[in-house]
Amino acid sequence: MHEEAGSWLNIIVQHLPAWAEPYVNLGVITSWVVLGLLAMLAWRSTRRLRLVPQSGWQTIAESVYEFLADLCVGLIGPGGERFAPLIGSLFIYILIMNVTGLVPGFISPTASLNMTLALAIISLVAVQYYGFRECGWRYVLHFVGEPWWLFPLMIPIHVIGEIARLLSLSIRLFGNIFGKEMVIGQILILLGSVWAMTHLSAALRAPIIVAGIAVGHLPLLLLGLLVSLIQALIFAMLVGVYIQGAVETQH
Repeated sequence: MHEEAGSWLNIIVQHLPAWAEPYVNLGVITSWVVLGLLAMLAWRSTRRLRLVPQSGWQTIAESVYEFLADLCVGLIGPGGERFAPLIGSLFIYILIMNVTGLVPGFISPTASLNMTLALAIISLVAVQYYGFRECGWRYVLHFVGEPWWLFPLMIPIHVIGEIARLLSLSIRLFGNIFGKEMVIGQILILLGSVWAMTHLSAALRAPIIVAGIAVGHLPLLLLGLLVSLIQALIFAMLVGVYIQGAVETQH
């Protein structure tokens, strides 16, 4: 049902070569569209950088970066702004994908578990990378624990903990965005059913149903925007917390 909801990009899916069909679906194509949009925005914002911003695009970009850098410092501590490119990219990318489902004729790629699982895997691989980069071989002690002679017990526990993080990141985002899309879709279907069952003339029925959709859909749209923002922020903040736990091992 979720894959059939998006209509504008279905023509691309229908013309995919046979070898790509098992790997590329509507959600993947939508995520590529989002990537292209973000790349164009980034190019537009940084095309003519000045020490003193002379365009609204650069001002907006710098404001967004400052917000994300402050968020990283608050989560990780001094020097946390070094991780702003990763955490900020995840936040913006996930936010736009979440919101895409609110645009008629599109779906949210994050309403697919495949997409959220891929994002979670990339995030946790980055956490391990930063842990080894910042702490060197001492990062292994993060899995060994104390006292060291309990490592046969502690290592499996920590591995299970990493798997739990993976499931937590992916399933939380997937469940909330999928639920958001299902609720909005069912409400619109209900309004359409009311329109079909009404016995008013076509001249009166159309304005009434349009007004009903506008009044009923607006609160859902605002709720969808709020859920999209909160879930993107939670994902990014959790990644920041995981990085903080990894890099502090050196202390």
